Amino acid sequence: MNAFGAAVLAAMITGGLAMAVIGTIPRPRKLSTGQSTSLWRNVDKKWRTASRAARIRWTAGLAAGVSSYLFTGWPICLVLVPALVIGLPMLLADPPETELDQLRGLERWVRLVCGSASTGKSVVDAIRATRAQAPEVLAEPLAALVTRLDSRWPPRLALQGMADDLDSADADQVIAAVVIAAERGGTGAGTTLSALAESLQERTRAMREIATERAKPRIVVRQVSAVIGLVLAAALMFGRDFFAPYSTLVGQVLLCVYALIYTAALAVLAKRSRPRRRERILVRTSGSTDPGVRGGGGALGGSERAAAGQLESAGRLARPRLGVEDA
Repeated sequence: MNAFGAAVLAAMITGGLAMAVIGTIPRPRKLSTGQSTSLWRNVDKKWRTASRAARIRWTAGLAAGVSSYLFTGWPICLVLVPALVIGLPMLLADPPETELDQLRGLERWVRLVCGSASTGKSVVDAIRATRAQAPEVLAEPLAALVTRLDSRWPPRLALQGMADDLDSADADQVIAAVVIAAERGGTGAGTTLSALAESLQERTRAMREIATERAKPRIVVRQVSAVIGLVLAAALMFGRDFFAPYSTLVGQVLLCVYALIYTAALAVLAKRSRPRRRERILVRTSGSTDPGVRGGGGALGGSERAAAGQLESAGRLARPRLGVEDA
């Protein structure tokens, strides 16, 4: 008996040592069958690529949904509450100020080019010289512009490519004026660029005021939504008998309808509070071909004549006017 116990003990020790050695050998990790499903991969990818604020919002939404279900016993809370917690902040958030940031960058860039051109450089040389000082929002389009110029592209086509990269009606007006200044050169180029910078400053100020006015309804709706949420939470805590009809199937459906109507109203508000996209003026003609330019070629054509007319209407190489729309 003692010999048998000793043999068993020796086998266990030997097996344990063998397992410890095998465990130290690195092996490629294999994903489980569940993790290899497309649904789990999509969820995992969304979570990994999401921002910290989005992760917090998703976690808070799930926690709020489970808590509200445990408190009220309404199954609809498992879906409705997380959807509202996750979706409402996106509908009530301020839209990105992409156009305003781009316009500020264009104003600063035009002033840089104007200051460099005033030292006797041509507009093209001034663009090259001020590339490193350009705003971050214009870093990539300007890098592509300088690459085109270094590749012996005509300034007109190189600037047309920059207008395509920016893809903005405001940028088109600026680029059209820069094209005119680059082609005419001389002392008039500095005058044109200086007047253009002043016009951009006015346009930026106007857009800032418009953005402030558009933000006011969103602020009011945020306050109203917060008050509604607090009142409903307090009513559920201290007056649950009042909400007893909503525990039925019909009541659950009505809750979904109310939430959808309110969400749809917020979506309409968010859409109308965003500026409408204006049509570009520097568009490419279908007949011309320019290698390496998006769309297979282009010309300034009527848009340049329109910009030139703006300049000539105020005097030779005078101030171009950039209109304010969507007030």
